[in-house]
Amino acid sequence: MDIKTNVRLPDYLQTPMPAHDRHADIINFLLSDFDMPDWLSADLHGNGRYRPARGAIRAVLDVRERFNGVHRPVTFDEFHAGMTELAHHLPGPDQTKFEINAKVKIYWRYLQGVERQVWRTAIAVAHLRLDHFPVVRDFKTLIEQVAISRDWLEKRLEVVEKSFQSPATPRNDAVRKALQRLRRMSPGDRLQLFNKARMRRPELRNIDMREPDKWADLVTGDLGLTTGESASC
Repeated sequence: MDIKTNVRLPDYLQTPMPAHDRHADIINFLLSDFDMPDWLSADLHGNGRYRPARGAIRAVLDVRERFNGVHRPVTFDEFHAGMTELAHHLPGPDQTKFEINAKVKIYWRYLQGVERQVWRTAIAVAHLRLDHFPVVRDFKTLIEQVAISRDWLEKRLEVVEKSFQSPATPRNDAVRKALQRLRRMSPGDRLQLFNKARMRRPELRNIDMREPDKWADLVTGDLGLTTGESASC
């Protein structure tokens, strides 16, 4: 009996990559201090296709948890520190301390309220991509691009997490027949099969037994509809 070690990540094309050309740099920075497996890193950089069949969801939940609560607005001190850092790195007029402080107050009037994570990422990408100190318009464009890529990353993580709650393989006749049989079964018999499904895919521990479409593919073998199918996902 063949046991699959990797399964296809479904719905991959439902999160198309942003069109702007700074997306890769933004994703690199957003994930720079995350300890994650290669398969998840590859997927979040837009070139992943498969995940491990077992034990993979923990890494996804850890990264999603790290992204919770990161939408706080930047403080003036953090804003000032980013502007000063950039002024020391990029050439431009009026770069003395006094003039930088005056510039910060002007920029703050237009950019206050930007999220802290977005601001820090915008400063990092400006270091990499710009050859001059940005004017307000440049900053607004960069901040918008960072926000687009950050939203893409959060959406992609949501899609990957949801992929653990649905069959990893397309429905076929065996799965459809399994669903029909499960719905006709007594609750006791259905519970026995549901417990087997949860042992084969631990990520289903929070799924309700009354949602057989999410686990029917794991018990087709037990129902005599296929050979080895129930253990292969």
